[in-house]
Amino acid sequence: MTSALSLWPASLRGNHSFALSLLRDSACVLEFPIATCASSAHFYRSLLRAKQTTFNGKTLPPRGEDGKGSTLTPATNSPSKAQKQTHDGKKERTGAFELECVVATCLYLASKVEDTARRVSDVCNVVRRCRLRLEREVSEEAQIPSKGADDNEVVVVGESYYERKDVILELERDVLRALEFQLHRTPQPHKYAFALVKRRYGEQGKAATKVEVEVTQKVDEILEAALFGDDSNADNDEEKVSEWEVKRVAVAATALAEEICGVGIKPKSSWRNLLDADGDGYRKGTTRTTCGRKESIIARMREDVKVLKVWCAAYEMVN
Repeated sequence: MTSALSLWPASLRGNHSFALSLLRDSACVLEFPIATCASSAHFYRSLLRAKQTTFNGKTLPPRGEDGKGSTLTPATNSPSKAQKQTHDGKKERTGAFELECVVATCLYLASKVEDTARRVSDVCNVVRRCRLRLEREVSEEAQIPSKGADDNEVVVVGESYYERKDVILELERDVLRALEFQLHRTPQPHKYAFALVKRRYGEQGKAATKVEVEVTQKVDEILEAALFGDDSNADNDEEKVSEWEVKRVAVAATALAEEICGVGIKPKSSWRNLLDADGDGYRKGTTRTTCGRKESIIARMREDVKVLKVWCAAYEMVN
């Protein structure tokens, strides 16, 4: 049985930003909370990372407990089993079809993990409509005439739906394998960030203050850029926000939100206390080395804020 990732569209490799935008817009239409959005973005990046790792000559853990099953393999000129079935039928799968299946799979699995389940048909139709809209917007910006879609292209029903459903269920297994079935480790930076805002400007068990609400809203916007921004062209690993640890993203997002909001009141807890740092700015009880070099946590936070600020500005320009 050929892995569904052998169908990974070549167009997606060069349009990582478009895929992330499609993921974000679809999650918004489906009215997913930020937890589900974070999970879907993590699933997509994990799947993409697994594909790249496989292309570099490595393999993922085998499918199934018995060690049998296929590993992820790059696309070849020979058609897969699924593709042969399509050839024997009516039409050949396109890059757009495969892109929709990848995005729909990440959204559908995230909705189940975060207890915000949606029907596969709803997810497929939302992803289809969002893709057509995004393509139309891109064509308009580039001043390229776009081909209008008829009703048969917009609505996913009948044979088209069942074909997508089969691919999505197969891709779902590949996502789980890419995650090594560790669904409880899905990064949720917003939870830590909102807790930081509460500790700095609010009180547990009490209504949120005006400053707390403003900072939280700005944190939400910054995390959107961190979750759905394309950092594949970053100069170095330190600038790849998607690779940062959860707490690192949360701390930088909170600090940047405070800076943007221009908070004028003194916080109830300082960053030094919240980050559990001693007088020199190093974490207590650990070696005075972070990322292989001697540096302060506070200093690193300031550097992270600079990176995240540039990152958010680039995200706003693209979107």
